[in-house]
Amino acid sequence: MKFNQFFLVLFLIFTSTINAQDWNTDNYQYGQLYEGYVIDQEGNKIEGFIKYRNRYIMQMEVIFFKVNNPKSPKKKYLAQNLIEYKVADKLYHVIPHSGGAGMQMRGNLVVNNTGCIKEYVWYKRSSSYNKLKRRPGESDEDFAERKFPSSHIYFKDGDQMAVSKSFFKDDFAKKMAKYVSSNKVLAKKIKSKKMVT
Repeated sequence: MKFNQFFLVLFLIFTSTINAQDWNTDNYQYGQLYEGYVIDQEGNKIEGFIKYRNRYIMQMEVIFFKVNNPKSPKKKYLAQNLIEYKVADKLYHVIPHSGGAGMQMRGNLVVNNTGCIKEYVWYKRSSSYNKLKRRPGESDEDFAERKFPSSHIYFKDGDQMAVSKSFFKDDFAKKMAKYVSSNKVLAKKIKSKKMVT
């Protein structure tokens, strides 16, 4: 099995229910409150409203309101002190991945939450974030992608840290088989380089 078949294998492992991740500013406005919830480390789910912010900072912290009024009392939650949170259509799981060498607990945006391996998106802030200018004819989304480049990461229960596609680059079959070793049938097929069905 070749490295470029990585996504085929992940597609077959997942049940392929992809969550919509709509950042369109026509649908969601920065600074506005949207329905959501937080789940704290004790497992308590607290429903309310969350201030919509840029895709980078929303991985770090949540500004939470009990009622849909930005002048009402608010509470700031650091992502590392939560298990999960949701604002509008965006679901975040707090997992050990913060985009750098240090594996800090941060909110990572869920792309696929089914199957044994979950897929997330991590947004980093461009080093020239404050200096970037919109190019002529550039869409909001293309401009935002330059400001906040994204990477897909993968995580499953029991992992010490999330992994990226590059984790499997050297000796893909062996590494992927080990990664999914809890599923003996799937691991054996991958290790023997058979097509997964």
